[in-house]
Amino acid sequence: MSSAVRSTSVDGPDTSHAGLLTEIMSHTVDEDYRAAAARREDRPTPRGPSGRVTGAVVIVLFGVMIGISALQTQEQQPIAAAERDQLVAQIHERQDRLDALHRQLADLETAVSDMQQSASESRTLERQTDASITEVAGVSGAGEVSGPGIQITTDDAPDSVGSAEGGVIRDTDLQALVNALWGAGAEAVAINGHRLTSLSAIRFAGQAITVDYRSLTPPYVVDAVGNPDTLPAQLLEMPGGQAWLGLKENYGIRFDTLSVSSLVLPADSDIAVRHAEPVGPR
Repeated sequence: MSSAVRSTSVDGPDTSHAGLLTEIMSHTVDEDYRAAAARREDRPTPRGPSGRVTGAVVIVLFGVMIGISALQTQEQQPIAAAERDQLVAQIHERQDRLDALHRQLADLETAVSDMQQSASESRTLERQTDASITEVAGVSGAGEVSGPGIQITTDDAPDSVGSAEGGVIRDTDLQALVNALWGAGAEAVAINGHRLTSLSAIRFAGQAITVDYRSLTPPYVVDAVGNPDTLPAQLLEMPGGQAWLGLKENYGIRFDTLSVSSLVLPADSDIAVRHAEPVGPR
């Protein structure tokens, strides 16, 4: 072989390297992979009983799992239905309770509205009652009365002597004056600060005039609450007022009338409500 090599090297150029490169390029690594794949294809696949048993077991297990799941689902259906029915019943119950509460709330709102209206009517009635009580108390003498009016001052004649006829004011004269004031529209009347009512008595006792058993001394000041613009004229139109004009002109008795913007007449301290009580069995 060495001689051949030498001969080649002597006779011509060396082509050994070129042949090696050609071999590498023409036989790549892919050829080895193809050869290995061909050997695997030629190798028979094992088809033994162990492989078939494994596949059957897997199939059986999968079927058992599906069956168990279906059985559990079937067993849970009544429970789920019962729970659903229970939830629906609870919803209806809560809805009925809510409706009942709404009705109760509406009834309460109506009751509150009625009570408010009743309270408003009661307050209105109370104010009207208070006003009526005040008015009645003023007219009856049980309450104080204030307002404009007139003040009349009367006195015996200057030259009257004792019980001289005509020059001395008598109880009947004051009675006539008070009645004339009532008739002229006076709302309240007082003599020397003593309030007069329908139960008051003006009397002559000895040498003195008494009002409700209280002795008065002249001059006599008569206060009357009323319209000061109309009361004096209406008083003189009454028989009692005309009688006093005659006393003034004929006997010199003092009779002076003065309009006053504000008068305060106290309540009659002796006024009391009287009522009958049965005596013994009825």
